[in-house]
Amino acid sequence: MFLTDPALRRIAADTNDVLPEHLWRHDTATPDPLGDLARILHKTARDFTDSTTSLDAALARAGVLTETARQGLAARADLHIASYHQTLTDALVARERHTVLGAALVTCYHAWRNHRPIADGDERYLLLRRCDPSRGVATLRRSDPHTWLVVPDAEAAGAFDIPYPDRVVGEVTETDHGWTPTAYIARPHQAPLTTVYPLPACGDLASACRSLLRWWHLRHSDTWRNRTPNQLDPTELAHLTS
Repeated sequence: MFLTDPALRRIAADTNDVLPEHLWRHDTATPDPLGDLARILHKTARDFTDSTTSLDAALARAGVLTETARQGLAARADLHIASYHQTLTDALVARERHTVLGAALVTCYHAWRNHRPIADGDERYLLLRRCDPSRGVATLRRSDPHTWLVVPDAEAAGAFDIPYPDRVVGEVTETDHGWTPTAYIARPHQAPLTTVYPLPACGDLASACRSLLRWWHLRHSDTWRNRTPNQLDPTELAHLTS
C-alpha cells in the first residue's frame, strides 16, 4: 500500500498531491525561508502522526467501553460503567487536537509547496479517485512522451477487486481527444504480451487509469463472458469510462 503514512495520507486527501515520502525533509537543512517552512512542516507532520496514533487508541478504548455498555444493557437493562466520563472526554480531546493538527499540517504543506515545485519526471503518482486515498494510488511510469504505464498499489487493487497489485495493468496515452487506455498485463523478462484490450477514450488521466482497473475487474468476473470491450453494452461502457 502506498499511502501508509498518516501525514502523507492527510495531505493527499486534502490536496490530491501524492508524495512518495516526506520530500520536505530534504529542505530542512536549508538556511533560508524555505528551510524554515520545511522545518515547521516536518515538526507538524510528526505531531500529526503522533496524534493519529493517540486518537486511534482513544477511539479503541471508547469502542471497548461501548461494547461493555451494550452487554451490560442487554444483561441488566441498566448501565454501570466505571470511568466512562474520562474515556469519552479523552476521545473528544484527542479528536480536537487531531483536527487542529490536521488543519495546521495542510496549511504548512501549502506554504512549503508554494516555494517548492515538484517535477513529475518519468514517474508520478496519482490518486485513482480525487482526494480519496481509500481508492488507492497508481504509479505512472513514462514509456514515451505521451504514454504512461499504470501500476496500481495494493490498496487500489483491493478497492477495484483485481488480482494485480504492483503490476503493470496497461498504459494510458494522451491524445487530442483525451486519454486512451490500453489494458494488458505486463509479463516478466520482456516476454511477449498476451491479449491487449484497447478501451474507449476518457476525459482525464485519472478516469483513464480507473478504466484499466475496471476492465480487469470485469475481465475476472462472471459477467465477462469472453467479450471484448467493443462488445460491452452502453451501461458497461459508461461505467468503464466514468
